[in-house]
Amino acid sequence: MTDALRPLPPLLLLGTIWGATPVFVKHLGALGWPPMLIAAWAGTGSAAILLAICRLGGITVPLSRAHLRHYAVSGLFGMALANLVGFTSLQHVPAGFFALLVPLSPMLTVLGAAVLGMERATRRRVLGTALGFAGVLLAMSPGAALPDPAMLPWALLAALTPACYAASNLLAVRLAPQGTPPLALATGTLVAGGIQAAVFALLTGQMQLPAAPGLPVGLLQVGVTAAAFLLYFRSLAAHGGVVTSQTGYIVTLTGIAWGWVLFGERPGWLTIPAAGLVFAGLALVTLPGRRLSR
Repeated sequence: MTDALRPLPPLLLLGTIWGATPVFVKHLGALGWPPMLIAAWAGTGSAAILLAICRLGGITVPLSRAHLRHYAVSGLFGMALANLVGFTSLQHVPAGFFALLVPLSPMLTVLGAAVLGMERATRRRVLGTALGFAGVLLAMSPGAALPDPAMLPWALLAALTPACYAASNLLAVRLAPQGTPPLALATGTLVAGGIQAAVFALLTGQMQLPAAPGLPVGLLQVGVTAAAFLLYFRSLAAHGGVVTSQTGYIVTLTGIAWGWVLFGERPGWLTIPAAGLVFAGLALVTLPGRRLSR
């Protein structure tokens, strides 16, 4: 396999896993699992798996003040808050529509980096971000990925999910301690995010014993969440942020496909041009050299 194609298999696997996340959430929600219980379950369970892998590999998860701050901030925005708005809205919007929101994360990251002086806001990136937002707005219109106008408030709530991811990208880069193994950062982030998600579940009255019929799917979600974080951080270390950010294309396609196959979601004809605008915007934003992405 050539060097150019080497990142493709793990990115395809990662995109397929992340694209299936809305499917897990909608399925468990239909079985009576509250949104934040799903988030807390996935976060703490996958954190336990990564902790075990770290222990077996002799990797220490640093607990300095700088590391704890990084874990707390990354876990809050990258998992707890993102799952609070994302998993809640997924009970009311199609999985395919949610998948169309994923590419907004790298676009918002670039915008935020430009505002903070971390990246240069080129005309190409501004145009790409505008096209991406236009695609999402089109996806919310009648005849697109949002079949019922009554879903619009939930769709707007779902749109906060990539905003949380973008905030996590920016803050994690600012706060990341140098020289820490990617697996250690992933594990610390999952531990912090899982604990914070559990706190949110308690505060919102959603912490309860999970319904028994959903346990096999819940356990599967824990495993694939841990695998996704491993793939994501290893891809960042091996191939960099620009290559890893291309997962956004795959997540959108697989998310729509999962919703179609498993839930019978039939996106309207406007979904195709909406997805085209999102993809065009993502290409314009991520193809130039950049450091930050999700």
